Amino acid sequence: MTEDELKKTWKKTITPFIVFVVLLIVSVLFNRLGSKKPTPQTVSLFASVYSLTFTIFYAIKIIKFRQTLKHLNEN
Repeated sequence: MTEDELKKTWKKTITPFIVFVVLLIVSVLFNRLGSKKPTPQTVSLFASVYSLTFTIFYAIKIIKFRQTLKHLNEN
C-alpha cells in the first residue's frame, strides 16, 4: 500500500469512529440530563444503541486494519 492509500483508509475509518463516539456521548448525556418525557428518552435510547453499534463496528475495522498493517510491515 502506498502512503496516500494508507492515509485515505485511516481517514475513512477514524472519522466515522470519532463521529459515533461523540454521538454516543451526547445521546447518553441527553438521556441522563435531558427531558424525562417518554419520547425524548426513546429517541436518545435509539441514538445510543445506534451509535454504540457503529462504534463497535468501526473499532473492529480499525483493529483489523492495524493487524493488517503489522502483518505487512513484518514481510
